[in-house]
Amino acid sequence: MYTSLTANDFFVTVVTNNHFERGAYVDRTISSLDSFKSVSRNNTSLKDYGDIGYQSDSPAIQQFIRVLEGNNTSIESYKDLILSECTKVYNTDFLSNHRNLFLITNHNSNTTYNNTLLGMFSIDHSMPSSSRCMCPFEPISSIAPKCDPSQPSSNLTRGLPWQVDLKTFVTGVVEIAGCKSEITEEKCKVQFSLDTMIVVIFCNLVKACCMIVVLVRARESTLVTLGDAIDSFLRIPDTATIGMCFADRSLINREWRHRRTTGPRQWKQKGVQRWWTSVSKVRWIAYNFFCSINIILLALLLVHGMKVDGKVWSTDFRSM
Repeated sequence: MYTSLTANDFFVTVVTNNHFERGAYVDRTISSLDSFKSVSRNNTSLKDYGDIGYQSDSPAIQQFIRVLEGNNTSIESYKDLILSECTKVYNTDFLSNHRNLFLITNHNSNTTYNNTLLGMFSIDHSMPSSSRCMCPFEPISSIAPKCDPSQPSSNLTRGLPWQVDLKTFVTGVVEIAGCKSEITEEKCKVQFSLDTMIVVIFCNLVKACCMIVVLVRARESTLVTLGDAIDSFLRIPDTATIGMCFADRSLINREWRHRRTTGPRQWKQKGVQRWWTSVSKVRWIAYNFFCSINIILLALLLVHGMKVDGKVWSTDFRSM
């Protein structure tokens, strides 16, 4: 059994500081999204976004509609985040409790740009590292990113501004002054492997049948605990070791190898008997040899996997 790991797809939208003012979005931004109607058309009902009874049949379009809803400041699912909190939340490879993000610049559309919408791009959880949203408008498919996703957070800590380089609707470097994030509930499931479960149940069934057969058919007293063995030898002494008090394993092996009769042995006080002396050296060596092979092999595979993932994912191994 295992739990599923969820990751949300989301849009990152860069807007001016007056984007959420009443009328600003309708007047200046909708002109940049004229192509959205044709893209969002429902192939079944042939209705466009904005038509009465419209409902998209595309998950990507449904996701983008939530971005449009985010332009309405009364939507409760969107919350304002301070910059340090924003960089911390979105600097992750698996975003589970947040979704669409608005990056609010310190520029005004009336003075700097003629549009409140400055840039937009989407993050797909199947892409390498969704934390690349901290590097907006750098090619997401790039294997070796030029931007460090943790750089905005470290810059804010040092008192430096968070800047992004726009390359979509407008071009140029802008400074981020605020964030508006869509809050979502985390989705998780407890799942299991059916094939593995069938094998485990079958093995347990065989084991249970064996236990029942032994319990029903066995007529002899069983030696289950150390006390059972002591009780058995007190009632029925072993004829092969009669009169061999204090004889240990090494003495019996040495004497029986030469077919000599071993008698009682004089008791000799020994030092502290450590727990590892209960197992022979050969078994200790064999056990540690095979365990060492497993540990070394797994360590090499782990290092190799971390190097490969390091080229794609930004999250380090310890945080995962």
